[in-house]
Amino acid sequence: MFPYTRKFKDKFSRGVIGLLGVIMLGLVVGCSNSVNNGGSAVAGSTSPVPAKTAENTDTRIISTIKGDIEIPAHPKKVAGMLYVFADHLLALGIEPHAMVTYNDLGFPQYLSDQMKDTIVIGSGEAPNLEALLEAEPDLILASKTLNEANYEQLSRIAPTILFDNENEDDWTRFRQTAEIFGKETVADQVHADYESKIAAVRNELAATAATETVAYMRIQDKQLQLIQPGDNFTLFGPLGLTPASTEGIDFKDSWNVAISEEVLPELNPDRMFIILRPGDSNQTALDNIMSTSIWANLTAVKNKHVYIGDANLWFAGYGPIGLSKVIDEISNAYLPES
Repeated sequence: MFPYTRKFKDKFSRGVIGLLGVIMLGLVVGCSNSVNNGGSAVAGSTSPVPAKTAENTDTRIISTIKGDIEIPAHPKKVAGMLYVFADHLLALGIEPHAMVTYNDLGFPQYLSDQMKDTIVIGSGEAPNLEALLEAEPDLILASKTLNEANYEQLSRIAPTILFDNENEDDWTRFRQTAEIFGKETVADQVHADYESKIAAVRNELAATAATETVAYMRIQDKQLQLIQPGDNFTLFGPLGLTPASTEGIDFKDSWNVAISEEVLPELNPDRMFIILRPGDSNQTALDNIMSTSIWANLTAVKNKHVYIGDANLWFAGYGPIGLSKVIDEISNAYLPES
């Protein structure tokens, strides 16, 4: 659901080579303030694949959307320019060497305990190229959408693989990352384990919550937003839960729409999953809604069937670790009160 993607490593020596190294450093750092974070989705994405074996047995040639590039055969210090790469790498048993954060919020909580030695290199929207240079990665994974504009700058720091796969599903993107490291078998097993978990939880919920309805919402920009039910959301697609009726609500061809608390009685679901975006203003907005008599009289509230989730996981955790944790949280939400 989200993008990703990206050659060359500067080493400074004496004399003329040292001078050239300093000039190169200046070029990279000087450009860091002019990073263009825009870009549009491109259909018909292609996966980076091995093209041929390099003459140097310590390297490999990878075919990418930017042509063939030479990368280390066994990268040791991998940097990611989109934080979902952290999820991918950790799921493959690789601790990221350097990683951008999500919207300057730090590493996601569900991964942070596995990233104690990972170097922060700014946010995905505004990467710090000077910090990236100082981290001395030997491979950079980057996104066409976010990083094509600064691809040349990244390539001067380390071999950079630019992924153009944001229109692919989460598991296809994960496997494409795994292919770079020769860990396809690991990726396939991780995916198989996830599918087994999905099947088990779906069967469990079909037996215990078949007649219950669910509303999926989030608090963002100080607004309560209703998310349109669809197969692309875990609650309704993979787990097969029944959405509360949204008849009469105009989504305006969008997957979400802002609603007032007065709409909640019309939905009146048996359970509510509300995903909270970080920030005091969003927390205050939720607290205000929860202090109303409208809220108090909802079926889900009376039965204590309201789940508040972390947006950094639910709306940005699109790697296998995040996806699996969301399933765990949904399953736990249906456990009987102790």
